Amino acid sequence: MARRNLDSYPRPGVTVDLAVLTVTDAGTDDAALRVLVQERTDPDGRVLPGRFLRERHTVVDTVQEVFEHKVGVSPSEVTPPRLLRLFDAPDRDDRTWAISVAHSVSMPEAELEGAKGDLVAVSSDGVLADRGPMLWDHEEIVSAAVESLRERYEFRYRNDSPPPDPDGFLPEPFTLHQLRKVHEAVIGEELHKDNFARRMKPQLTPVMRGGEVVKSAAHRGRPATLYRRVTSPDSQPVNTLG
Repeated sequence: MARRNLDSYPRPGVTVDLAVLTVTDAGTDDAALRVLVQERTDPDGRVLPGRFLRERHTVVDTVQEVFEHKVGVSPSEVTPPRLLRLFDAPDRDDRTWAISVAHSVSMPEAELEGAKGDLVAVSSDGVLADRGPMLWDHEEIVSAAVESLRERYEFRYRNDSPPPDPDGFLPEPFTLHQLRKVHEAVIGEELHKDNFARRMKPQLTPVMRGGEVVKSAAHRGRPATLYRRVTSPDSQPVNTLG
């Protein structure tokens, strides 16, 4: 039997769409989880940054192209884009048959300065807080990205704890209060102060200067100890010059 020509099979278009997540005002009481949303025309509406895969380009190439041409900034090597999953409902895009290879990437707010688009707050139920619609199934991609992020920040097991701010939204050094505010912003709910501190402290090391623990310059209340993340089981308290 003759081998059927592969060109005779219908082929979908393939897009790469990025849910770029950040925490604005990280470490403050106003900390908020946000996602980068862009406005487009023809069709008009709000979307995540993305583009169709060009011929003979890889998905990795296309992720880089989206950052270069659509977002305008690049992520650090600390938190590279993560593959979420394929969004392949046959009717997801009313323009054509298209499959989305969706990714999420976490970036500190400072790295998104100059990015194209708006940082829209995410609600506690994982959707855009303003409830404004998005084109195609990009709302589902946002929800999937938020769910994946929250899994890395939640206390999911009784005797297990997530790493302190595993996606690096909060620059070091920081206080336990600042760290807790970032975790609360990500998971969308308040955390018990003492329980959070108990589970985080074994993964942190205090900043030391001249043999003394460095405290924050608090504008109100008592100064608090500054910490860094423990980078290995053998890490010792960090000493700074000065």
